[in-house]
Amino acid sequence: MKKQLLFISMLVVSVLFSERMNAQQCLNTGYCTTVASEHQYPTTTFSTTSSNWQTVNSTMNADNYTLFSVTSGNTYEWSYCEAYGGVSTGWDAQLTLSDNTSGTNLCFSDNVCGTSGNAPYISWVATLTGTVKLLTTQANCMNNSGSPYNTLVWRMANGVVSTQILGVDIYHGDGTITWTQVVAAPKQFAWAKATEGINYVDPTYVTNMTNGLAAGIAIAGYHFAHPELNAASAEASYFLNVAQSYIKTCALPPVLDFETTGSLTGAQLTTWAAAWCNAVQTATGIVPIIYTSGSIASSLGSAVTPFPLWIANPATSSTSPPTNIGIWSTWAFKQYSWTGTCPGIPGSSGAVDLDVFNGDMTAFNTLMGCATGIADKNLSNNNFILYPNPANDNITIENLSLNNTQDELISVYNIQGQMILQQPMHEQKTEINVSNYASGIYIVKVKTEVGVEVKKFVKQ
Repeated sequence: MKKQLLFISMLVVSVLFSERMNAQQCLNTGYCTTVASEHQYPTTTFSTTSSNWQTVNSTMNADNYTLFSVTSGNTYEWSYCEAYGGVSTGWDAQLTLSDNTSGTNLCFSDNVCGTSGNAPYISWVATLTGTVKLLTTQANCMNNSGSPYNTLVWRMANGVVSTQILGVDIYHGDGTITWTQVVAAPKQFAWAKATEGINYVDPTYVTNMTNGLAAGIAIAGYHFAHPELNAASAEASYFLNVAQSYIKTCALPPVLDFETTGSLTGAQLTTWAAAWCNAVQTATGIVPIIYTSGSIASSLGSAVTPFPLWIANPATSSTSPPTNIGIWSTWAFKQYSWTGTCPGIPGSSGAVDLDVFNGDMTAFNTLMGCATGIADKNLSNNNFILYPNPANDNITIENLSLNNTQDELISVYNIQGQMILQQPMHEQKTEINVSNYASGIYIVKVKTEVGVEVKKFVKQ
């Protein structure tokens, strides 16, 4: 976030998200064919059967071509993206893949990933057994030499699905956004500023929500807090008046953007943040997320730990863990760049904030309260109730529509998407002992013959 009059996050989506996680391309236009000073580098012909990313070379220039042995039917991937161990910051790279024997062009890639969004990523199912040529160029099929260098990586990706789930956070200063391009980037989630304090609504909030949802991205608003100026209850009410209609089950939770502190102590900040989150949870039944920096996180007390952490750790890789998460034992999201780019977003002075989720698609859906693992049909939110919430020792699940002919199943998942309990529900009321559960957020799924209903609870 790091933009005042800026942001919080809650994301809204009412369906499960598909695993659209790699930014691969295999375009049949744009090939670079004649490049000045083109030469083979490295001089080795590479081969692999590993699904782990391997470094080809860390001193690549835009006039190098590299040879690779491939087998028909296998999937091979090449990239300069930082997310997979490459380096793209030296210059704007492009990749052209061709048959080394016939010279037939096979794939082209440009500007799909990387720290600045200008790195290529080819994913290709081999149509031949033999040797392919991968030509590296820079923008407009130009060449270069010497430092700075980029790092090329590759792998055989048969059956591999990337677990990186990437997103952006935006506000009115990012300009008019073309959300279909953001989805194609691909980004799985986005946070749009909703409110700030008790007297500001971002003028692009409704437009971003409407167009983002229409494009199929998980998108929501965020609230920029001013604990040094206003009561937590007043700011929570103001936020809910604007954003509550977007807060629902199977949506990313609302996020408190907590980055201004004034002269408040750590204890006062803890009380304020917990009060805001509890007010939003009480009103919506959804557990909010807290966005903050490492320094503020270190000043907060344990009362905030039931709420997942979105940590600001810019100028880092999407794959590296945050360096400081304060009182929390784990993190849900990391903001890894304030200076990135994303297709479809003009950006504030050309820069866009970039984010990553700490987990796979199962965990992502679990965090949102979506049915886990399969695309279950969701029932309305009033077929069963769960109490108390938060809980210490036991929870009671009461199904208001249970009859003796129904076959119902209760499943409990932790926030990582791991099932920790499953049992049938034979009575209208079922009590579950949670006293041995670790503190945190849990998902309860009740599956019937007609669909699934999902709720969250907090174990204190």
